[in-house]
Amino acid sequence: MFTPFQRATLAVLAVGLFAIGLGVWAKGGSAATGLPVAQPIAQVQAATAGGPPPGIVTVGEASVDGIPDSGYLAFAVQFGGPVGTDVAGGLQERVTRLLAKAQQLGVEDKDIILGPLQFQPQYQYDPQKGQKVTAFNAYQQIAIECDDLSGMPLLIQTLMKDDATSALSVRYAPSEKSSAYLVARQRAIADARAKAETAAESAGVRLGAALSVSDFQPAAAPQYGPYGVATPGKFPTVGGPGFPPAQIDTLIRVQVQFAIATAD
Repeated sequence: MFTPFQRATLAVLAVGLFAIGLGVWAKGGSAATGLPVAQPIAQVQAATAGGPPPGIVTVGEASVDGIPDSGYLAFAVQFGGPVGTDVAGGLQERVTRLLAKAQQLGVEDKDIILGPLQFQPQYQYDPQKGQKVTAFNAYQQIAIECDDLSGMPLLIQTLMKDDATSALSVRYAPSEKSSAYLVARQRAIADARAKAETAAESAGVRLGAALSVSDFQPAAAPQYGPYGVATPGKFPTVGGPGFPPAQIDTLIRVQVQFAIATAD
């Protein structure tokens, strides 16, 4: 089962699925220029009243190849009609129908994440009255977690047979119990410590114990990647064609705060 952090990430991806087509997460960059955003190697924090203890904060990163053991589907359900049509009711009927098909294949309610509804007006130009709304298209974004990849091909086939489904995307993820995830996290923390030791030596202080470790997500705008599925963090890049991929790149970034050791 995915963590609350992963479920929140899925929900965000589902919300933007239709708006950006099959857009994907890519490596960090500037939203305005597309250029990489420089991250400081280390930050030395001084003691402040009521603030965190003094220390050195670094971001560590590590990547480990491994076989995926979980994943998810993100897709949109659509329904449209002229003004006066109950598009909300029609969309709900389609969503209910599709989720019932998924549940027949073993999908549980806890594995379904629903994004918000979207209603997009359709306009037609009238020479006398100008533009007027003539129809509405309604969309519902949905993500389904798949802890067992063996059932994903049949689920994809079932959803794609229904003409209500659009913009279906497949992504893979390592569970937090997988060996690749654990090794990548250990190496990311070690990378953060190595950077902190360099910073401490430069500042003329001794590095102490780690005070906190948290997942680090760089602030970056979604961009297109080489394989259609590229993300920083816990949803890694698919390494090539095939289902499922033989290997995926499990990329982990962590932010670690280290204490500054006191003199003996």
